[in-house]
Amino acid sequence: MKIKCFKSIFKNNIFLCSIFLCAYISFSQDSISIDSVFDKNSKTFVAVPLITNNPTMGTGFGGLGMYFFKLKKDDEGSPPSLISLYGIYSTNNSYLIATFGRFFWNEDKNRATFGIGTLKINNDFLYEEQGNDLRLVYSELRTFVSAEYSRKVIGDFYLGLLYLGTKTSYKFDQGSDEENEFTKDFFEQNGIQDNFVSSIGLNFSFDNRDYPYYPTRGLSFSVRPKLNADWLGSDNNYVDTDYSFNYFYSFKENQILAFDLSGGFAFGDVPFDGYQNYGVRNSLRGYQTGKYKGRYMIALQAEYRWRFYRKWGAVFFAGTGSIWGNENNGEEEFEREWLPSAGMGVRYMVSKAKKINIRLDYALGVDGNEGFYFGVMEAF
Repeated sequence: MKIKCFKSIFKNNIFLCSIFLCAYISFSQDSISIDSVFDKNSKTFVAVPLITNNPTMGTGFGGLGMYFFKLKKDDEGSPPSLISLYGIYSTNNSYLIATFGRFFWNEDKNRATFGIGTLKINNDFLYEEQGNDLRLVYSELRTFVSAEYSRKVIGDFYLGLLYLGTKTSYKFDQGSDEENEFTKDFFEQNGIQDNFVSSIGLNFSFDNRDYPYYPTRGLSFSVRPKLNADWLGSDNNYVDTDYSFNYFYSFKENQILAFDLSGGFAFGDVPFDGYQNYGVRNSLRGYQTGKYKGRYMIALQAEYRWRFYRKWGAVFFAGTGSIWGNENNGEEEFEREWLPSAGMGVRYMVSKAKKINIRLDYALGVDGNEGFYFGVMEAF
């Protein structure tokens, strides 16, 4: 029965995404035919209709628009800047609307990013506690704003300042009356409540990759300590740090091996919303974002990328990680010592000039976790 169910899910999602991919290619053929050589100085607009499927939101429909441009035409050392608008609505009534920007200028000596958006995620998490099933059904409503500026200080090292503000509230109206009341009581007993996080921080980073949107070689890392304090408007006083290390190696022009080590830690009066979330920032696909949470997280993954025919490519990936330190907030439910992940995917390059791929991945975890992921650009 389980195998038949999986086959049905797999066939339905592959069918949906295949229809989308064929429609997109035929619709965009004229516009991308002129985008055939690498020219990062040109202006490029990429519009992608989206059909997504992941363990948290289910199947979603929406679109993504990306505009690539140069802040100064004669700036040969900077990658193209990017402004994007993203919107998605899913079959479990979750949604996300956001705009993001990445800017490079002055021969890549200056970098800046911003993001602003709102989302609603309807979570339905099933845990096993002492041989019994425990189900938490709730909605997570979040509004966020972020901004960051970094300056090259020496060699390929950057030093930056950042701000992050996030308002999170929880609703209990997505399940049955019994499920809603149980989840609400669980949150109250464990001190989980609506929260506002406001933080300032630093970004210590290094980047010698050949191209940020599709790196084929090089190393990058970033360590971002952040202070959350009441004088900034935050409801809690604590410090958290996230980190990411990436390495890329090319066997040939069309074969790349990529590694990612990422995670974070926090200490102080850390709220439930301030914990590390497993599955965020593509830290191991195959898990519901927010199902596993804790003060400390680490994830390691490797990915083999192979462009086997013109604009078509394939990837194979695997990794493992752990999340812990939930303390009194449902420690037995949210913590996991070992969370492996493996999967494969396909790629189609929609812009040769900017080397932008759309991707479809299938990832398999443990404890019944699995999912399809449709996105733009690489996972890391």
